[in-house]
Amino acid sequence: MNIADIRYERFSGKDYNVARELLSYDVDAGEDIHRVLAEKPELFITAFIEDKLVALAQVNEPSSQSYLTVFVAPQFRRQGIGSATVKYVESKLRADGTQKVRSSFRSGHQSSLAFAHKLGYDKYFSSTFMQRTGDPFPLEELPVRLYSDEDYLTSQSLYATAFHEMRVRVGCFPDSVIAQPSEKERGAWNEDAGDRFVYEINGEIIAYSHLSGNELSSISVRTDFQGLGIGRKFVMFSCNEIYQRGSEKVDLWCVVGNYARSLYDSLGFKEKYIMEFVRKTL
Repeated sequence: MNIADIRYERFSGKDYNVARELLSYDVDAGEDIHRVLAEKPELFITAFIEDKLVALAQVNEPSSQSYLTVFVAPQFRRQGIGSATVKYVESKLRADGTQKVRSSFRSGHQSSLAFAHKLGYDKYFSSTFMQRTGDPFPLEELPVRLYSDEDYLTSQSLYATAFHEMRVRVGCFPDSVIAQPSEKERGAWNEDAGDRFVYEINGEIIAYSHLSGNELSSISVRTDFQGLGIGRKFVMFSCNEIYQRGSEKVDLWCVVGNYARSLYDSLGFKEKYIMEFVRKTL
């Protein structure tokens, strides 16, 4: 099998069943990629040798910092296919202006870590995948309402500042900055406004949350209102909202070292696994 014969194509729905079977051969690595493939197939590139699907690459849109992860079918590993696929995608991202690329894999996979290091990726940060099952929380009515487009600038500033401060505290993000608002992001937030909520006190937005399916995608409280129990109540509200939508479980990601971990533990979230994130400058 010659890696020079690899043919790269945008993922096509006709290949979904074959791709799902390929991912099933490595449950730990394949589960995470399959979850994204089912929701956002447009992010994937397929690698074929003749008519055989040998690898999948998840590639986010080119930007100053993009994301890339590659899955090679176990029977085709250690033949240079993974390295060739990574280099192919990196060249495309570089040509479109990407400066840094992130990737990730489950903690404890030494072969993935060695593969990443071989290709020039360095350790970036770790994040814990947590999950809660059980009954909804008993909770009094809160001053929470659905997000609207008019809330964008206030909510974005609150969210960006809170997450920047968290990254600084954790200490794994030396180049963290407060993200600035953009019309592109504003449009994206408006498209799924029904999954975003704001918490108000005296008419001021002091907290913001975003749901993505059954995942509590983000929750942030304005700095001067932290430590008052607002975050706890808002997490409970967000969980209840997910339960009301028909899910029996709530997922979230928590950066290792984030003070919020103790809150999630106290609310019944359990650690399922840890993902290691690595990064490379192109």
